[in-house]
Amino acid sequence: MRFIFLLFITTLFACDTASNIKAYNDYKLAKENYIQAVLDNNKNKKTLKRRLPMRLAVERNKFLKLLQKIQTVIDKNPPMSVLSHTLLEAKDNQLDVLATDLELSFKGSCEAEVENSGQIVVPARALYNIIRSLKEEKVELKEDENGWLKITAGKSHFSLVSMPVEEFPVFPDMEAINTVAVFPNVFRKALMKTYFSIAREAVNPNYAGLCLEKITEPEPKLRFVSTDTFRLTYMEIPFPCLEELQFENKIMIPRKAVIEMLRLTDSEKLFIGFDNQAGVIKTENTLLYVRLMENKFPQYQSLIPESCEYKAIINKDVLKDILKRIVVIMTEKTKVADFIFSSKNLSIKAENTSVGMAEETMEIEFFKEKGDKDELKMTFNISFLLDVLNVMESEFFSFGLNTERLPCVIAGEKDIGFKSLIAPVIEKES
Repeated sequence: MRFIFLLFITTLFACDTASNIKAYNDYKLAKENYIQAVLDNNKNKKTLKRRLPMRLAVERNKFLKLLQKIQTVIDKNPPMSVLSHTLLEAKDNQLDVLATDLELSFKGSCEAEVENSGQIVVPARALYNIIRSLKEEKVELKEDENGWLKITAGKSHFSLVSMPVEEFPVFPDMEAINTVAVFPNVFRKALMKTYFSIAREAVNPNYAGLCLEKITEPEPKLRFVSTDTFRLTYMEIPFPCLEELQFENKIMIPRKAVIEMLRLTDSEKLFIGFDNQAGVIKTENTLLYVRLMENKFPQYQSLIPESCEYKAIINKDVLKDILKRIVVIMTEKTKVADFIFSSKNLSIKAENTSVGMAEETMEIEFFKEKGDKDELKMTFNISFLLDVLNVMESEFFSFGLNTERLPCVIAGEKDIGFKSLIAPVIEKES
């Protein structure tokens, strides 16, 4: 019988495992304490006194865009019922939409015709579905005599039950965090090229975040690093104002927060700021507050091979097309294939005993750097390779190969500052 197992990068992180487990447990305890603190704080808040019920009109499309953005912030099963709600605040001809899960806090703004200023807390999902279903260009929002939110658009009328405003968590104070301007497209590229290898919290909570690291020499750079213990990816971008970021050396941003940060990079202007506990991401009309993870990212530098035994130069698009065809016969759990490298060709073979087999060959350049084999056979997870190739820009990429239980290295000339390490699959016969 054949057993297949992966050469875990985890083995090289062994020294960090115990400390990360403790850090994660401390992080969960801190989160529970934070929730309790919010509850206690809300009890002490003074109820907002309003002389007149809130009343305003707002463009449906602008309002809908803000409501769309908060849907992914709100947890499906929040520890407090108010966290499934959104706070609407109308003042100075502006409507603010706030949402939080206590780790992420979002605030978005749009222009509005405000007749009476005020605040109201209503179910976020229901409000979003109502506004999305409307066809009118303008929507009227009014607080009725029962404290419910009345929504009117043309001949459509809705009413939503509200919660007391004082129960909604106070938006975090961010004045102490400096922010610096970044190019949205550059920041987005760095996130996109590292996000895919972040571990999922349900699988490996210790690594379920993106590491930001300050690199000071030879020139200031900001490095983005992620791993799920099967692979590791990093991307560096020039960052002249590195010292304006207030964290010491490394921080870990939760996976969910990275997704929300990506959603904000489609703006023309983007500002970021981090200290050792929290981060702030700003655009023209949105604000995202992030509580950072307390876990320490592993000491990954020793994982990166100084050189490789073999190197292959491969056409990215040709290989992508081949892998997409081969993956059709694979199951979700066994997306592995054999890669046979020779002087001019790469043959890829995959087999699924319940479906069939596939084999395809392409031309490559293959070099022996330190190794002495004329032909080299290795096994890789196809999905992991596709994840890397999908974010690369280079027409051809370098595939550094190692046989001594070291990760293989993927890089490309046009993908400046980017490297991806992937552990080969090892097979045993028994």
